[in-house]
Amino acid sequence: MIPSVIDYLLQLPEAMHFAKVHELCSDGISSYRMLSDYGSGTFQLIEFENNLLLILIGDYKPKDTFEKITEISEDYMEISQFETDSSSFKIGGRKRNQVDKGIYCYLNTQKKTYTYCEGGKAVRFTKVILSPQYFQTYFKLHDENNARLLSSARDYLLKNPNLPELNFVFQQIRDCQAEGTTLKLYLESKVMELLSLVVKGIEQEQKHISVKLDYKDIRNLKKTITVMKSDLSAYPSGDELARIAGMSPARYQLAFRKHFGTTPYEYLKEMRLNQALLLLKNSDYGIATIAAKVGYHNSGHFAKLFKKAYGLGPREYRNIHGIK
Repeated sequence: MIPSVIDYLLQLPEAMHFAKVHELCSDGISSYRMLSDYGSGTFQLIEFENNLLLILIGDYKPKDTFEKITEISEDYMEISQFETDSSSFKIGGRKRNQVDKGIYCYLNTQKKTYTYCEGGKAVRFTKVILSPQYFQTYFKLHDENNARLLSSARDYLLKNPNLPELNFVFQQIRDCQAEGTTLKLYLESKVMELLSLVVKGIEQEQKHISVKLDYKDIRNLKKTITVMKSDLSAYPSGDELARIAGMSPARYQLAFRKHFGTTPYEYLKEMRLNQALLLLKNSDYGIATIAAKVGYHNSGHFAKLFKKAYGLGPREYRNIHGIK
């Protein structure tokens, strides 16, 4: 068992067949490139003072599918944004889970974790690694409150992987072009913004809704999410989603808000806007085509929704990334 997440991360790039690119490294910032025999792409590790916070940025394509096994004894939280869906994992003897595009949160369980990356497919992620001491230092929490916040944050993020504000903060972390001390100050401010959005969301969760949910209800609610996700250009009706969930339309709306903290329509809109954000950056589709792919056949309406969510229009966002 590896004693700390720092020890694990420092040996991770070489274990995944990356070589350090020394001319791109500086104080606390390590850059790597995948060896050509094993694939292509880059990996960056950014360390902060006291090792309370780490940021990882990966963008690579392995030639062959590989399995990575880890077991870390130290407690830590990982909040990630995945721009691809070519990875999967399992913890201990549990079933294997696909990692979808969007936000994901993991609390270390000190059990063996198996991670899989598919050969020939791109892997693109940004990860923020936080120690419990980070929360104690910056949120002034005692151990008991710390554990409660970490657990609440994990549950909130797992239920809300497509929140536009959170996904946009991750894009800002990934795309920052600053260097040295300025880079670290900017990134740390973005991590604090990320956490403040999570805490705000936890506080606003609609726990006052009186409907009671059991395991079967939650499982059926998740089925409706799978249906929405399977075709973001489709327009499933509330009655259709309620039928899939095995509930009346009225109960479905209440149950969805109780568990996910928002309405089915808003959740679908968040998934669409998150996918649009990634398509605008990572594809050469026209804006009208992207709008249609995520369910908006009126590109003007799509642009208004995008600007309301992210503070700038789709064309402006592309201009920032130098995409015509």
